[in-house]
Amino acid sequence: MIFYDFLNRVLPGHLGTRLRFYKKLGYPLSLSAPRTFNEKVHWRKLYDRNPLFTVCADKLQARAFVQERIGEQYLIPLLYSGDSITAEQLKALEGEFVVKANHNSGPVHMVEAGQPVDFDAIASSIQKQLQKPYAVKNGEWWYEPIPRRVLVERLLRGEQQQWAEDYKFFVFNSGGRTEVVLQMTYDRETEANITFYDEDLAILPFEIHVRNEYRPFVKPKNYEQMVTLAKKVAAGFDFCRVDLYNVDGEIYFGEMTFAPSGGTAPFKPQEFDLWMGEKWTLPNASQQ
Repeated sequence: MIFYDFLNRVLPGHLGTRLRFYKKLGYPLSLSAPRTFNEKVHWRKLYDRNPLFTVCADKLQARAFVQERIGEQYLIPLLYSGDSITAEQLKALEGEFVVKANHNSGPVHMVEAGQPVDFDAIASSIQKQLQKPYAVKNGEWWYEPIPRRVLVERLLRGEQQQWAEDYKFFVFNSGGRTEVVLQMTYDRETEANITFYDEDLAILPFEIHVRNEYRPFVKPKNYEQMVTLAKKVAAGFDFCRVDLYNVDGEIYFGEMTFAPSGGTAPFKPQEFDLWMGEKWTLPNASQQ
């Protein structure tokens, strides 16, 4: 990564980015006429300066944004937020919870009942995260202005003590039409696998990162409400991934993502990189 950043600094045309893209995905990056999903992620990182990206990528500011759009009842209970955290502060918190920094994508730390917990290690990990910028990792500029803080949220569990189901909605707004693609991750606690579904919940025959077991979707009774909420949260963005949790019928907001996998996730088969990209209309992409 350092090598590619160096090339970007000393050579024109985002050469480092282009070389890294080709190495990861096996085809050349077009920024003048991006067509695939991954190309459009890169175009966004380089040219789109929507200030709401920073607001919504900040895990704390996003709470206020989402509360205004769909209501406070969809927010995970917040137990603590601040500029830092100590082991003693963590020990004083009750119940099960998740500790994370607000300006990056992890690692996060879960404190679970009946499990050994090293509060000193958690506090140390968070403090180290708060000292490191995240924007430089994948060129996602919108993370740079985020004031770095720590937050602790209640760990979501169902009545049977199962983890909350995580629904990742890829929301595309184009030409007055809104469409979603759903990503579900199964078997997180053993060997994770992912299945993608179209808006009609038909299984999509591609995979990213891990294998797709083509698992039929089990539709919760309030699924249509989840789709409606995801679309409301993503309204006004040409593309945004909105993550929601469902716990025994209770829906909670997880996070918003504007550059999934940094735009370097290979689709298998590759044709679905273009299929996803065709759903996304960039603002004035042809002007670059």
